[in-house]
This record gives sequence, structure tokens and C-alpha cells, in this order.
Amino acid sequence: MRLIAIKEIKGRMKLLTGTRIGAQAELIEIGGNDNPVVRNPLTSELYIPGSSLKGKMRALMELMEGKINSDGKVHSCKDKVCPICRVFGRNANDNGEAKSGPTRISVKDAYLTKSSKEELERLKDRTGLDTEWKSENNINRITSEATPRNLERIPAGIEFDFTITYKVIDMEDKGKLDEELFEKIVLKGLKALSLEGIGGGTSRGNGQIEFVSLLVNGEDRKMDVEAITIG
Repeated sequence: MRLIAIKEIKGRMKLLTGTRIGAQAELIEIGGNDNPVVRNPLTSELYIPGSSLKGKMRALMELMEGKINSDGKVHSCKDKVCPICRVFGRNANDNGEAKSGPTRISVKDAYLTKSSKEELERLKDRTGLDTEWKSENNINRITSEATPRNLERIPAGIEFDFTITYKVIDMEDKGKLDEELFEKIVLKGLKALSLEGIGGGTSRGNGQIEFVSLLVNGEDRKMDVEAITIG
């Protein structure tokens, strides 16, 4: 086993609709926000955890590759060449038997661009908040009883920079399979994100995104990803 290369994806995503990456509410007050978004605990700045992006990419690719387990849990198997496990990782016991090496993909946290930080600061000066609250109702189909809730969302138009790295490892094939899976799984997973969205409530319109820029080792691959066909 030998590390041949590390590919680096550097991108910028723009939120087309309000987006929520949920955090746990430590204290709920009457009339308060019971569905806050995640923030940096030191600076209180909004960010998107890498685990949220990686988890959504993995879930979408599991669906496309027919790897959804009957129990609904994250897919993991002992197949050395399983595209999902090889790219996104498998549990320790399975990896020991598969002997396929380390997880290939690493997804870093996504942070606000400088211009978006300034835009949110202006929003906070005007309204007292750097996010938006969206009110939703769950209506009982029989009684028409409404169950309201407040959702905090990152406003549309905000942009985040993100970085993804991908290891190409020689597993007696000179890294050929890893190169193939970068195109087949990683770039296709990014296209799926752009179609499906990120965070909670995408079926209700939350979390729609577009990639403003997408570079792989400095080469522009944005048009290549946009051209990928799902299905």
C-alpha cells in the first residue's frame, strides 16, 4: 500500500434558499427559538460542519449505488472494492477484513466568505439577528389543529468556502480504482448535492445550493460537475 497523491477540491457554494444545519437548543424560552442553527462556540459565527456535507453526499450515493441497508443504518461491508466504503469509510471491523486501506475522502468544515460575513453583520445591525426565523405549521388532517414551530435558517444568498481532500492509494492497481471512484463517486456526489440540497427540510424547499466555483488541484471542474447526469 502506497499513497500516490492527494487531490484537493476547493469550492464555494451559494445558498439559493434559506438553509438550516441544526444544533441542539440549550435553553428554550417561551416564544423562543427551539430549532437553532449550528454556530462556532467561540465566535458564534455560522458555519456548515464537514460531517453534514459528507453525510449527505454519502446518503445520496448509497441510494444511487443501491447500498441502502435494510435496517436503515449507514452502509458498511467487507467488500474490498465497495465504492461507498472505499470512498467514505467503513466500520473498523469491516475494514480490518477488507484490507482496503484508509477512508479516501475528508470533508472540512465550510466557513463564511468575507463578503457574506459583512452582509450578515449588516443584517444584524438592521434586525438584531444574523439569521431568519421561518414559522411552520403541522396541520392535523382531521381536526385542523395546528402545531406551530419556529425554524432558524441561514438566509439565501450567503456563501461558504469549503475544502475536500481525497487520497489516491496504490492497492496493487497503481491507484486506478481510486482515480475512477473520484469521478464516479466524489464528483457525482457533489452534483447530487447541488440537485438535492443540504441540511434539514430540503423536501420543503430548504437548503438549495449552487456551486459558485469548484477547483480540483487548481483546475476548474465546475462545468464538468454540472454536466454530470444523475440516473
